[in-house]
Amino acid sequence: MTSVLQQAIRNFSTGGSLLSRFRSATPPTLKEIGVLLPQSTNGPTFEAGQVFIHRTFAYKGVVVCSFPCRLHEKKSQQNEKHLSTREFYQVLIHRHDWSHMGFPVDITSYLIDAPLDTKRHGQKMLTLINGMDCVFHDDIIPYTPSGGVNFDHDLFDHIFNADHDGTGLYDVAMKPELVERYSNSNRSWLGPRDVYREQTENIEVTVMTFYLGANSVGGQQQHMWRYVIRIENKKPEQGVILRERTLKVYSLNNMNQMHGHGVVGKQPELNAATPAFQFSSTLELKHTKGGHMWGRFKMERENGVLFDVHIPTIVFESTDEINETPIATPEAA
Repeated sequence: MTSVLQQAIRNFSTGGSLLSRFRSATPPTLKEIGVLLPQSTNGPTFEAGQVFIHRTFAYKGVVVCSFPCRLHEKKSQQNEKHLSTREFYQVLIHRHDWSHMGFPVDITSYLIDAPLDTKRHGQKMLTLINGMDCVFHDDIIPYTPSGGVNFDHDLFDHIFNADHDGTGLYDVAMKPELVERYSNSNRSWLGPRDVYREQTENIEVTVMTFYLGANSVGGQQQHMWRYVIRIENKKPEQGVILRERTLKVYSLNNMNQMHGHGVVGKQPELNAATPAFQFSSTLELKHTKGGHMWGRFKMERENGVLFDVHIPTIVFESTDEINETPIATPEAA
């Protein structure tokens, strides 16, 4: 699906029609879904309501909010790390694409207050949102929808208005009463705290960290983090399979190691059809500073040769308060 989208995009000018492939048992067909917009690596920040196709996972999404974030990069042929500030976005994913986007649908989570009848000593509950992702500026291929927005997600109608502009195209915009909430949410669970990226033998690993806040676990205060790991084969014609993972977490003289086969019960294959995979997990630490995580993935080439891919060293530190205002949900709207 990704190669067809990229090929179609290369064949159209900025004002051309954007085509998307739909998978089925029959040969794929192309369907016009809108008009491509100009793209630029260093272009302006995409606004809330921008509809797009994800460059790697090929799902249809819509931007909810944006965050400037520190990006720590290290490549295999370089010993030094490069630090920059880049734009990242929280987005909703069109439900039709959940089944083939190449990663679990429930990778986004946040903390909410527990019900009063079960609440004990500041205890909170971890809540999941299906069909939500955090993406890099370069992941977004923006377009203006035509023939209707046709976006299916439980939160879409509670966050956005879609209006016909009279030419067959549609504008999607955040509801006015929600604009201030999301424009001031740069310190909330929605915004990545740091992003780390490292490449080993054409396999790129990107890790995003999110501070979810303090929670009471077993009567003791813990600081909860969420992290998302994305593994991408930059030469997908040379397929690899993720066989094992090893993660080490260090916090104030305590070391924990996690080892297992594959990730989230899968051993994903990264090839031309599915060049990338991502997953999410949570971590509880006793202190706001001093937490580190690193590790490796063991990959297998098509000829059976195994090799290690480094997971960059991650720092978990948070000294600022967190905005606990939850995202607009059908119940809260």
